Amino acid sequence: MRWPSTAALRGALWITLIALIATGIALSVQYVQTVRLLDARAQAAVDDETAGLIERYQSEGPFAVAQAVSRAVGRPRVTDFIYLMTDASGEPIAGNLAKWPGEIDRTGYRSFDTQVATTRGLVIERQVAARTVLLGNDYRLLVGSLSDDRRLLHDRYISALAWSLMATGVIGLLFGFWYSRRGLAFLDAASTAGDRFRAGHLDERLPVTGRGDEYDRLAATLNHSFAEIERLVDSLRTATDALAHDLKTPLTRIRSRLELAALGGDQNDAMSDMRSDLDALLRTIDDTLRLARAETTMASEFVPVDLAAIVGEAVELFEPVADDRGLLLNAKVSPAIVSGVRSLLGQLVTNLIDNAIKYTPPGGLVSVSLGHRRDGLWLIVSDTGLGIHPDQREHALSRFVRLDASRNSEGSGLGLNIALVAARVHGARLALADNTPGLRAEVHFPNAI
Repeated sequence: MRWPSTAALRGALWITLIALIATGIALSVQYVQTVRLLDARAQAAVDDETAGLIERYQSEGPFAVAQAVSRAVGRPRVTDFIYLMTDASGEPIAGNLAKWPGEIDRTGYRSFDTQVATTRGLVIERQVAARTVLLGNDYRLLVGSLSDDRRLLHDRYISALAWSLMATGVIGLLFGFWYSRRGLAFLDAASTAGDRFRAGHLDERLPVTGRGDEYDRLAATLNHSFAEIERLVDSLRTATDALAHDLKTPLTRIRSRLELAALGGDQNDAMSDMRSDLDALLRTIDDTLRLARAETTMASEFVPVDLAAIVGEAVELFEPVADDRGLLLNAKVSPAIVSGVRSLLGQLVTNLIDNAIKYTPPGGLVSVSLGHRRDGLWLIVSDTGLGIHPDQREHALSRFVRLDASRNSEGSGLGLNIALVAARVHGARLALADNTPGLRAEVHFPNAI
């Protein structure tokens, strides 16, 4: 078993300390509220008894009060009351206190301790909450109630507080150690997975327990990052192989034609062919740069863009090309605003239209539509060409992929991949579907206006 680290122990101690403070505060608040309630009840009972005696004094005089006090002392009561009536010199007249308490030197509500004899002849210390009043100028009256409940409550509070803090401390430490070990186990797994991933095991992933807690969410985030890195590395490998092939072929042709021209061949034909090969190289390099710029686009560059205007301009640009190829190009465009980069959105639209025109035979139809649905904005470019087999559609969106195995067709194989990256940067999704016949390129913008 691995012991928690110093940082984990500090975390466990902090958790325990917070739990102890919370427990202490909760018990203290409960104690204070209970004491206030007991004091309020005792004071109310004393005030009621005092008010009755004052009324008797006002209606019948001091001797009636003395008689009432004597009767009250003589009869058993549910609530133990303390009485004392004295004259102006402090001499007791009636009551169950031997003398006036020294702690009380003025009228009002006060608490004091006194000795009370029990039925067994024992003398014990009791706490009294009493009110004192003046009856005219010749008499003083004290009416009190035994309030030992407060002292008992205080003792019980101290005991409960001590036991509660002890239990909270033990439980807090145990929970803190358990949580620390769980956190360390996750960190160990993450560290091991990171080391293996860095060592070349790109399929390494963190386990997800399915509890849906913070560790699962962090593991899912890290796994997503690992998957994205794996995708980028695989894409880079594929792109490097395809780019090397695409660059090697025209360079080999250029060198061969230069050698033939040096041996006395037709230099005009050689120059024309080399110019075509150089143009192909430049297109490949330009498309590669566009792809790199598209992947490094940041959200801070986004502004509201009129996508309908972009689609309209692209359709107008490609109409002469479609006429030259004997194709019909039509469009149905609805107003739409998208947050993004205008040049990148333009590249997305033109690449899809160019790809549809390129692979549609004469007499075919290319359709462009832009409109809203319940789930967002949809841009659809469809054609009536040969289409792409379902098994190859995902592959066709990869970098430097041309379904022409001989690679004799024009292009760098980056057109659809640039469109895919442009859609992903703008939070959209590009998918290829069957147009029966032909191909449908669908771009879904879920957050478009």
